[in-house]
Amino acid sequence: MSDSAPEGAVSETLSRTLLREMVRIRRFEDRVSELYSEGDVPGFMHVSNGHEASHAGIGVARESDDWWALGGARIHGQVLAAGVGMDELLAEVYGKVTGTNYGKGGHMHASDVDNHLYGSAATIGQGVNPGAGLALSQDMLDTGQAVISTIGDGGTSRGTFHTALNLASVWELPVVFVIENNRYALSFNTERRVKPRNLAEHAEKYGIPGVTIDGTEVETVYKTISEALDRAKRGDGPSVVEHKLHRLEGHYVGDKERYRTEDIEEIRENFDPVKKYREKLIEMGRLTASEYDQLVEEVDEEVEHAVDFAQTSDFPDPDAAYEGLYKTPLYGQDSEDGE
Repeated sequence: MSDSAPEGAVSETLSRTLLREMVRIRRFEDRVSELYSEGDVPGFMHVSNGHEASHAGIGVARESDDWWALGGARIHGQVLAAGVGMDELLAEVYGKVTGTNYGKGGHMHASDVDNHLYGSAATIGQGVNPGAGLALSQDMLDTGQAVISTIGDGGTSRGTFHTALNLASVWELPVVFVIENNRYALSFNTERRVKPRNLAEHAEKYGIPGVTIDGTEVETVYKTISEALDRAKRGDGPSVVEHKLHRLEGHYVGDKERYRTEDIEEIRENFDPVKKYREKLIEMGRLTASEYDQLVEEVDEEVEHAVDFAQTSDFPDPDAAYEGLYKTPLYGQDSEDGE
């Protein structure tokens, strides 16, 4: 295997890494959808099919010490791309004690401080504020690291998005705000009801650079995020990157999607990031169909191991609900009773 790359392309080793990360996300999400539909997984379920290039590109571009503040409803792919183990993530989805948050966060609020992953806020669209706060801490501590903060297209209409951009701009914080624009906020098309058409244009109002890219092209995502992170770490301040992509499934598992007017099968055929990258690598001679099949088989083994791990893990003890509510001591007291 040669690691030389055509002009403008990433190395062969890197391309295989990007593909593997996207396949891991897709196969995990497909299996979770099956388990949820069978009634084996509690709660509600949102999957990130169609977001794989965005998540994998960010994850590979990001250094392990860079913080990632999650946003939006589709976070599984982000959690996996951040380096969290599939076993721990699925256990959290099941609400088991072996999960990333001991079963207390569930599928929309998984986090992992050891992996510098700040979990999605309780209210959708609020993650940009913790993102700005994390960037402020990196700046004050002079860590030399940056922050990725993700949000969906619908969330950019919230005031919190704009306060975060303003704060980051005024203080020139090392943060990259990523808008994952899948064109739908729950059940309406944001291209018809949300302005501007390219949401990265919001950045101009706050005097920071913004760019809109094809979020289904994983190499484009990787390169753009890498450049934005480098810029932030040089001390040049925040930026906004909009990933335009397509949600390949409903807003939630089981969504009948009667509000969608476009041909979803045509979208899956033309805008599936995993399919597009697989075909690109085969055309470049970097991958064969049998190698891809082998990759899927290896990933499926990892997924099934996670399923077994999650299903056989214990639920938290009821008393665990009272643990971890506050840091102790809360205000630096010398003893637990404050004396």
